[in-house]
Amino acid sequence: MNVRHRLCAVLVVLFGVGAAASASAHHSFSGAFNVDGHIKLTGVLSKIDWINPHIYLYLDVTGADGQVTTWAIETLPTNHLRNVGLTRQDIWNDAAAGEVVTIHGIRALDPANNSAWLQRITYADGHFFHLNGDPSEIDEAEETSDAG
Repeated sequence: MNVRHRLCAVLVVLFGVGAAASASAHHSFSGAFNVDGHIKLTGVLSKIDWINPHIYLYLDVTGADGQVTTWAIETLPTNHLRNVGLTRQDIWNDAAAGEVVTIHGIRALDPANNSAWLQRITYADGHFFHLNGDPSEIDEAEETSDAG
């Protein structure tokens, strides 16, 4: 193997390692969310971004002071939900009518960033979709009514 071939082989390996590190960083859950920060939010879905790489639900939560705070709730990619038979309309349910839902999730690392990772969404009639995590963690969540 001559020097040119060795250099190409080294560059390919370095590129592969760099690409793998980049992909790993993108999917670093603990780099974006507080794995011990279980929260419970109650509010009205105002919007769903049914897009890749992750779906976002926007939840309007009214605090004790009457102020409405919009939370961005991140969840799985569209193909994951489609593969288990869930559609955008299943998640949206009766949101257009102002249906109140409860979100259980894992809060973002930055508490000023009103965002969380979705574990479970429960609807007014009691049905729910548990999408992620240990169901026993749901009971440990604290009610959060605002950004604080």
